[in-house]
Parts: sequence; structure tokens; C-alpha cells
Amino acid sequence: SAGNRRGAPSVGGTSGTADANGVVIDRDRIADLADVYDLFSRVPSSVNHLRDALGERVRLDGRSLVRDQETGVAPPAAFVKGVLDMRERFAAVVGDAMRGEKKAQKRMREAFEDFLNADARAANCLAVYVDELLRAGLRGADERRVARELDRVIVIFRYLADKDVFEAYYKNHLAKRLLGNKSGSEEAERAMVSLLKAECGYQFTSKLEGMFNDMRISKETAEKYRAHKKQMVNSTVDARDAENGGKPVDVEVSVLSNSHWPSQNVEPCILPTAVRAAMDRFQKYYLTTYTGRKLSWQTSTGSAEIRANLPPAKGSSKPRRHDLSVTTYQMCILVLFNARDSLTLKQIREETHIPEDELRRHLVSLCTPKHRILRKGSKGKGISGDADTFTYNADYTSKMTRVKVPMVSMRDATGSSSGSAAASGGNGGEGSAAAAASSRAGLVDGSSAVPITVEEDRRHLLEAAIVRIMKARKMLNHNDLVAEVTRQLSGRFVPPPQFVKKRVESLIEREYLERDEGDRRVYRYMA
Repeated sequence: SAGNRRGAPSVGGTSGTADANGVVIDRDRIADLADVYDLFSRVPSSVNHLRDALGERVRLDGRSLVRDQETGVAPPAAFVKGVLDMRERFAAVVGDAMRGEKKAQKRMREAFEDFLNADARAANCLAVYVDELLRAGLRGADERRVARELDRVIVIFRYLADKDVFEAYYKNHLAKRLLGNKSGSEEAERAMVSLLKAECGYQFTSKLEGMFNDMRISKETAEKYRAHKKQMVNSTVDARDAENGGKPVDVEVSVLSNSHWPSQNVEPCILPTAVRAAMDRFQKYYLTTYTGRKLSWQTSTGSAEIRANLPPAKGSSKPRRHDLSVTTYQMCILVLFNARDSLTLKQIREETHIPEDELRRHLVSLCTPKHRILRKGSKGKGISGDADTFTYNADYTSKMTRVKVPMVSMRDATGSSSGSAAASGGNGGEGSAAAAASSRAGLVDGSSAVPITVEEDRRHLLEAAIVRIMKARKMLNHNDLVAEVTRQLSGRFVPPPQFVKKRVESLIEREYLERDEGDRRVYRYMA
């Protein structure tokens, strides 16, 4: 077939190279390939050889990209860029050389679907790529470029079977962008959600739209609360504000609906007294204004602005001042050093109740060479144990008055993998314990596995679909049930027949269904 003969043009590939068999692989020779296609078209059945060569080449190049991602040669975003480049290259082959033939388009689509759906990796990586795009890649871009870039993403999204995996990762990244105010463009964010809605329907994007709505309502609530505080300026002084020099802590709160946002099952830590007082004032205002609601504080999320007053530099009598931008956990740790110059890991843990891995990570982040706000007693990157000491560094200095303290990776802090953020003290921002919670839920960027939370959702969705179908049909054989379930759920994921069989068995045990006595492969709905 053309593409496998010595010296014949092969489909796709990189310009001006030749493989070990001497087959020219040249994307600039579309015209030559078009001539071959026209020649083969005279004997219609022979065009299958070209279609086979096209499909095989797409799979070959695709598997090469997957291998690079598996081995860490290419990060998730680079993997997606490679797939996007491939798609454009082979679309040109089909559109120009093969005259846009429908069968060739179908063969190309099947080949892309084949290597992209070998596991959940592609859905995960595509969500990471979109996250990078919406954070910085489209910042300042005009409407036309935004539309073009997002349309390219949707083309790859259509190939995915695991659309629910993409949704889980996308929702997780969107939460971080919204809470951390990291979005490059709100218009681009909404355009992406609109495209997903057009592809998969309202149900797919309802929670994403709910997240935007929560942020809008939170801003309105914050404005109303600021107006309320101005009216209460001469109210009774709260003794707890003494910890903050007698001034009330200014707190901005993002009020999020549990049903819309990724769940964060992280125990609240112990906050500084002055921050707790500010939160209590907000809670009293909120619950008085909106009756019948309950607030559950996510202290693992958020950021804070705190002022560090340091001794004067040598030869100066003026105290040094730095405004530190830190996470809520780092704020809790640093405030402890107002009372004591040195604390052990055990003491900090007991006084903050920050989860162990996160405590270590946040402490190490405060002890890095560039941002050594605390001095660690032990040598090396990690923390030696409960007795390891942390001491306030009076000699800390920075060229900047305002300093953002970056987080180290979980691997650097604990030797394990890393796992982000509604506001408690300061502006709502990207925390990190929320990322650890994401990791526990199986949401690890670049992973090929289906996240645990998605597996649980699939189980519920599949059982609900089976019951719904059987309630309407009353009686159905196994193969027809599998086919109908697959048809109904294919917009989110494609359930393997074995998975359907397991859920059917579970429903039979719970007496939603029963087997027909005359034919064991026929199921009956039990009213």
C-alpha cells in the first residue's frame, strides 16, 4: 500500500525526514499524496490501503506521545499540545490529500479515539492543558484567538470516552482558579463552559455554572458586609481583637454551595483568636441575613496577608516591615511566634491541629533559603521528627516590601507526592490541603487511573440508568440492557459490559430486579 512502499509518500509525519526503511515521511508532500489518492480512487476498493495507512500512522504517533507522557519526558500540557499538532497535521492530510473523504475522516477519528481512550490519561491531561490555557495562555488574547484555541480543545474533547474524568479534573482546577483569582479571563472561562454545555448538555455544566454563580453572590455578600461593618463601627469592642493590636481583622469570605464545589473533607484547624473573632462577626451577620442556612468553615483553603515587624537593620533605627502573602495554615503557624521565639513540631501541631503532611509542607515552605522566615533546627530539606525546632528569624530580609511565600512540593516536605482552597483569613486563594484532599480522591495530574470519586459516581449513575430503563421496559434481556445503558451514558463514559453485569447483580441482591425463571439472561423490574 502507498505509505509502506519504498519511496512512496507516507501520511503525516515530520517534514523532510526518512525512516529506517527509506520511506519518505514528509508533511509538505500533500500534493504527491493527493496524486496517489486520485490514482487509487480509480479502483475504489484499493483506497482502503490508504485509509489503513492513515489509521495506523495516527495510532503509531499517538502511542509515541503516550509513552513520552508515561515516562515523564512530556508533562500533561505538552502531551496535549502534541495531540493538537497531530490533529491539525492529519486533518490536512484527510482534507487536502484525501479530498475530505468521509470514510477517511471516520478512520482518522477512530484512530485518535483508540490511543486516547486506552486509559483515563488523555482526559486528565486535557483538563491540565485547559487550566494552563485559562490561567495564563489566553491572558490578553482577543475574542477570535480565544475562540480558536478553545475550539481546538473541544475537537480533542469529542474524542474522549471518559468525559466524566475530564469534568472531575476540570472542576477541581476551576475551583482553584476561582478561589485564587487566577483566571486570565472571565470571558474565556465562560466561553469554555458554554462549549462544554453545547457538547454535553446542561447537566454536564450545571455545577460549573453554579460555581460561577457562587462567586458572584459572594462578591455581592462581601460588599453588603463591608457596608454593614461601617454602620457598626462604634459597636462594642471585641476583646479578642487585642491579639491584632486592637484592630479587627479584615476578612473576605467566599460562601460556596456544597453541591457545586469539589468536596473538601479536611478537619478545621485552630485559627488565631483575632481571626476567629472576625469570622464569628461575619457568621452572625450572614445567618441573621440569610435564615435557615449553615456555614461550615474550610480552613484548609484560603490565604492571608500578615505584617511582619522585624528589628532594624545594622546602622539603622527604623524597624523593618514586610507584608507577607501566605496560606491560612502558614498564618496560623507564624502567629504562634508572636508569643515565643522557638517551637517544636509537636507544639505547633498541638496548637494548630493542621494535618501532619500539610503541617510539614507549610513549615518547610517557611524555611527555604530564599524565604527563611523561620529557622529549622535539623539539617536537610525535611523535618527530622517531633522534637525538631523552628525559631523566629529576626534577620529575615527581602528586597520587596510585599512578599508572596511560595509552597514547596509535598515530595520535598515529606518524601510523598503532592496533592488546594474557601477563604478564612484574607483573600480567598489557592491553599494546599485542598490539593491533598484532591490527591486522596484520586485527582492526581497526569495519572492514567480513573479517580476514586469518579468511580463512585459511575456506580450510582449506572445503577440509576438500569433502574430507569427497567422501570420503563419492565422486562429486558441482558444484551439489550447493556446496549441501552451504554447509549444513555455514552455522553459521560462508556461502561464496560462487566461493570454493567456487576451493577445488575447488585440490584438483584437489593431486589430492584429479578431474573426471569424461564430465561436467566432476561431481567424483570420489581415494582
